[in-house]
Amino acid sequence: MREIIQQRLADAAVMEMPELTERECRIPNIPNKAYAVTGMRRAGKTCFLYQIMKKCLDRGVPRSRLVYFNFEDERLADITAKDLHLICDEYYVMFPENRSSTVWFFFDEIQLARGWETFVRRILDSENVKIYISGSSAKMLSKEIASSMRGRCVDATLYPYSFSEFLKSRKITPPSSLLKADKQLRSTLENRLLKYLATGGFPEAINLSDQNRHILLQGYVNTLIFRDIVERYNISNIHALKKLIRHIIQNAACRFTVNKFYNHLKSQGIKASKNTLHQYMEYLQDAFLLHTVPIYTQSDRKRMVNPQKIYITDSGLCDAYFLMKIPNTGRMLENSIFMELLRRGAQIFYLKTPSGYEVDFAAFSPDGSVHAIQAAANISEPKTLEREIRALCEAARMLPDASLTLITLSENRTIRRDDLMIRIVPAWKWLLERQAFSPEGRPQGPPL
Repeated sequence: MREIIQQRLADAAVMEMPELTERECRIPNIPNKAYAVTGMRRAGKTCFLYQIMKKCLDRGVPRSRLVYFNFEDERLADITAKDLHLICDEYYVMFPENRSSTVWFFFDEIQLARGWETFVRRILDSENVKIYISGSSAKMLSKEIASSMRGRCVDATLYPYSFSEFLKSRKITPPSSLLKADKQLRSTLENRLLKYLATGGFPEAINLSDQNRHILLQGYVNTLIFRDIVERYNISNIHALKKLIRHIIQNAACRFTVNKFYNHLKSQGIKASKNTLHQYMEYLQDAFLLHTVPIYTQSDRKRMVNPQKIYITDSGLCDAYFLMKIPNTGRMLENSIFMELLRRGAQIFYLKTPSGYEVDFAAFSPDGSVHAIQAAANISEPKTLEREIRALCEAARMLPDASLTLITLSENRTIRRDDLMIRIVPAWKWLLERQAFSPEGRPQGPPL
């Protein structure tokens, strides 16, 4: 083990920083903490660690004091807490002059090392270090280590590219004020939005052909199934798990109940208990593939008996799993809006009005503002526009302080109805706006 660690440290010491698309994720700057970056596999966590390293270099930190160590190596499969001290020991043998200086350690996919929590806490207390860690599991920072880390960790979740990051990766820079976007730029942004909805934001996927992108994204999901779920939780009913994942991806932005899906499996002769399916849903959320949104209500009972809506981490997965079918652009638009709300730190619900209309999002932002948001790809039909407007008007009676927004693919105007102002905004513009939410904030919670 010592020789492997020596080799990994030597390789990392001469590693050059790659060209990067700057990510908008931010980690709170709190002294004497380990900083953790979590997110789905291949969302860009490693490159985000590189980005932090590059910023250190730009501030004048010597390269020898930036230590990158990736645990995703089959030769390290048996590494445990008792071996982890070798990383620090061997580093200081290589660079003894850095003992008295601050050293930055970047531990990638550290959850693969059993007992890593005690190691990180110990070197935080005993060495002059700053520690950044990454992992593909939400539980990496929750109940599994809460007692071990004793509040010594602050975290941020990194998702696939936002629309803004997607544009940066394509060398497209929106104007500082979106009001200054001319017709040509607006057409370009609208075109790129349609591409973004189809390809999604996984960095490796955006420049591939449709066929290769589908193969790559399906491979991501298969790796997640076997590495993050089957191996970790010793799952045996893989067939039911795969059926569940395919159903969720193909029905993103729809309501979902375990009971209904259980009956669907039963009709196909596939055995899986409801408790098992509930567990699978938790595992998929833990692996960042799936997100659930409850109904907005003051009643805990109503929240429990009403179905949740499901969203996936990246709309490109929808396209990859529809194969010969044409994915629903409206659902992919709604999914992308949900993910942007998540990035902006909003607490999110869907809303059902007394007349039976559904409002896609009741979003409570970190600054205390409330937003009722509808997503509709095309409102050229008067009946469609009237339905969306009526839903928002009824939502305003349930959320009297909410701003009302209808997000479409292209329209940009404001209308008044019943003394209410409703903003109709093209999705490309809304996705590039940040003033309504604080990207560094945390959800404060709605008045429930």
